[in-house]
Formats: sequence, structure tokens, C-alpha cells
Amino acid sequence: MSILEKKTEFKVVNEGITVDQIVQSSPQEIAVSLVEAGAIILPSHGTQDAFFGGTLDTLDFLNENKVPTEIYSTDEDYKELALHGADIWLGTILVKYIFIPVFCGVISSYIYDKLKAQKDDNISLKFIVENKDGKTTTVSFDGKVESLPAAIDEVRKISNED
Repeated sequence: MSILEKKTEFKVVNEGITVDQIVQSSPQEIAVSLVEAGAIILPSHGTQDAFFGGTLDTLDFLNENKVPTEIYSTDEDYKELALHGADIWLGTILVKYIFIPVFCGVISSYIYDKLKAQKDDNISLKFIVENKDGKTTTVSFDGKVESLPAAIDEVRKISNED
């Protein structure tokens, strides 16, 4: 590996946070729409930061493809962080249990068909996935697109757990 090559980072971590806790900590004016959403796009670093450029395109694509999605922000507070480079940054998306199977197919389609990601492209994303008991697992991926299916398969496994 050369000094310029990026090492793939892939982590799966059980979290203590629940979807209900995220909704309860949200601004009052968006709480109802977050409860009804199947996926929630979170700010790039927690709940007090900007969103990555292209977030509104991701939102539109998910909504158009039967994954009801909301952004964890009011219109007044929404701001994007413009990152200039060839890498793809999708940010953090919370996925509710019932929407996991549809979400996995739609997000794959978005990455490969809409963004036209190539196997050598770098991509960074984090999925916070709710299991059937309401607890969450974080699946983080930062590496080459060709290795991304392992992360999406890990998300898919959460919906198959008994």
C-alpha cells in the first residue's frame, strides 16, 4: 500500500441510543415528521453540525424510492458542509427496523446508479440501524466502493435477526 492509499475502516458497534431518544432530543417542530420517517439523515458529526453537500439529493432519492426520509434539522438551521474532492461522503443515516430491506436496495442503487460510484472511488458513510427491540447498531464504512457490499450486508443482517 502506498502512502497515498487509504486504509479501509469498517466497524460494527452496538449503541445505547434508541430512535425514540433521537426523536425526543429533536427540535419540537420536526419531532412528528421524524417519528413518521423510515430513515433520518443526521448531521455529519452528531446533532449540532452541518450536513454533507448533496444531502438534499440523497433525501429526494430515498423519498422517491419508497423510503420515507427526513432530515434532522429545521429549515432555518439546515446548513451544508462543502467538501471538495473525489471522495463520496454520505454522512450518517438512521434506519428504522421495518425499512431496512428496502433501504439496503435503495441506498445501493443511489451509490452505484445515481452517484455512478466506481470500485476504486472512496466512500465514507455511517448507518445507525434499529433492531426489532428498538436498540441500535452503528455500521461505519470508510474505504473503496468495491468493499462497500460487506457494510450493506451487515445492515441487512440486522433485519434478519430473530
